[in-house]
Amino acid sequence: DPSFTAARTHLAVVLHKQNRHADAIAVLEQVDQDSDSDLSHASLKAASMSRVGRMDEARLLYDQVIKSRPDEPKVWMSYGHILKTVGEQAECIAAYRKAVEIMPTLGEAWWSLANLKTVKLDNDDIAAMEQALNQPGLAREDCFHLHFALGKAYEDKGQPHSSFDHFAEGNRLRRQLIDYSPDRHHRNVDRAIAFYTPAFFAAREGQGCQAPDPIFILGLPRAGSTLVEQILASHPAVEGTAELPDIPTIVRRLDERDTINDAGLYPECLAERGPDELKALGEEY
Repeated sequence: DPSFTAARTHLAVVLHKQNRHADAIAVLEQVDQDSDSDLSHASLKAASMSRVGRMDEARLLYDQVIKSRPDEPKVWMSYGHILKTVGEQAECIAAYRKAVEIMPTLGEAWWSLANLKTVKLDNDDIAAMEQALNQPGLAREDCFHLHFALGKAYEDKGQPHSSFDHFAEGNRLRRQLIDYSPDRHHRNVDRAIAFYTPAFFAAREGQGCQAPDPIFILGLPRAGSTLVEQILASHPAVEGTAELPDIPTIVRRLDERDTINDAGLYPECLAERGPDELKALGEEY
């Protein structure tokens, strides 16, 4: 049934969640724009466009959605994200402010304001966030975002103890939602060190994708790698991309599980990949 709009919409949602944003956009462009749910389609399309760098088109779509649905706090928040990316900071702040005005418990919008670094949340903001934290049934994601925003607000006020308490509680709540094992991480790092030897690369010299475009910035956490990216991206010929999910997405596809040893087959499985496959993986990235 080619006119089954709901099926296409669900497919687009799944593709979006898989970081397959170009595919999601292609599906949404097949959706009948005269359907009753076209505004939700436009919102999802705008979100996908923002992830592939089509910011101007995403902004126009959000403009349309907001004009038709001015009371949707999460749309205002997403609009704020776009405005932040294109450098419209005053409009970005106004969009985030509108989101929390409509929904004071929307923790991500509060944190987005705080995380701009240029906004100092005042006493009224702190009171509003503290009140939001006390609302019954508050979602855990809203809760930890509110704690992070309050941590930044109290830090700006010169109250380090209150700041640290909120950051600690936000991290505690966030940690409960993350499937992370330090031991597994250490094992994976050790496996990568053992596998990626000079001999491995020498045997594959000249293979893979030959495009010279990517600039890789390597560094330890908190060493300034993001700052270096921002410096480079200020040049008109350089774009700082949102590439962080891409290699993990490829790895998950390659990483067929070894159920006996509870370990993935990556990176060792790359030893079996021929030149054509390696080139295809590089070009996909």
